Amino acid sequence: MALPESPLLDLLKFDEAEGTIRWKHRRMLLFDADAMGLLRRELVDALGLAAARRILTRFGYACGYRDALTSKELLPWKHQEELWELGPWLHAQEGIAHCRTLHSRIDAANNIFEVEGEWANSYEAQQHRQHIEPISDYPVCWTLTGYASGHSSAIFGREVFYYEKECLGKGDKRCFVVGNLADDKTEEVRNLKALYKVENIEIELSHLIISLERNARELQSEHEKGGSLEIQLAHLREAITQGAGTDELVGSHPKFRRVIADVARVAPTKTTVLICGETGTARS
Repeated sequence: MALPESPLLDLLKFDEAEGTIRWKHRRMLLFDADAMGLLRRELVDALGLAAARRILTRFGYACGYRDALTSKELLPWKHQEELWELGPWLHAQEGIAHCRTLHSRIDAANNIFEVEGEWANSYEAQQHRQHIEPISDYPVCWTLTGYASGHSSAIFGREVFYYEKECLGKGDKRCFVVGNLADDKTEEVRNLKALYKVENIEIELSHLIISLERNARELQSEHEKGGSLEIQLAHLREAITQGAGTDELVGSHPKFRRVIADVARVAPTKTTVLICGETGTARS
């Protein structure tokens, strides 16, 4: 499928009466680039450079990962690399940057993922130079690398990290990006592991959505529940994607969050789970 002819954008619906933009079942938003630049400055001022980078990178990761899942669901794709090419294409459609692939070798069967590319007109490099500092000592396209990492990870089925070797934000002539598997031995990839180390609930929820949809199709075929099941699935998907299942639970300890992640993993199965604790450690 030629990407410029892709019907994906035809699925984008503007509903003035509801005040919503939807890409099939997913609600979408439009943001001003300067507003994102000011948010970046607020994050840097309030939390410091390292924390701001971590937040914005993981924000980009979640966006890319969810875009990949939606694309896989909406249209039949013949080849993995064709679906991967949708990530750079969507970046351009969303006004983020123009992406030019210089080299790509993607072979899941042989566990190979090698990508090199350029980003032209990166909104993020522009906004960083405008609101933070004219020239930095480090690459600044954090949401872009996060998006590319999330999108490719969802497509390839294994963790993939992207990083910039050159960036307009630090005075280079271009934004030059490289993508490799997370188990690559390069120093850049080893450093990125710390950035993504915190458990990613977004990925767990995405896996759960895929399992729920698969089980729903099987049940629909077996029990002929039709529209009723589809409505229930839509409500459940909306609740999961908005984090309703976990936000209502009280607890921030790492062990508690691991329990929640474990529950998400077994939720699509028929396994019975018993969570035990001292009196007062749970609420009804």
